Amino acid sequence: MKVVFVNSDRIGDGDEALGTKLMRSFLYSLARTEAKPGAVLFMNSGVKLTCEGSGALADIKLLALDGVAIKSCGTCLDYYGITDALAVGEVGNMNGTAETLMAAADVVSVG
Repeated sequence: MKVVFVNSDRIGDGDEALGTKLMRSFLYSLARTEAKPGAVLFMNSGVKLTCEGSGALADIKLLALDGVAIKSCGTCLDYYGITDALAVGEVGNMNGTAETLMAAADVVSVG
């Protein structure tokens, strides 16, 4: 199984607006590729992407509808105070994240 690990709400350390646009473009494209990952794990500010108001929410919901497991770090959601805003997928934990990453045949890190 291939796993995508999203550790930020944007790609790269340069311009914030560009990084946000790149992340949205990546998730849009991922939702429309023929080959899908088995899971997408969201951590740190990446969890904001799975919450109400996210510009990428529709694309992440498409992934979920295609059977991709969507998991957002519970500690991260709590840290940002957005647990109640989670709009797609489920709350994950570090044990589950570690197990998923170690069981994966391939991990793609984005952020």
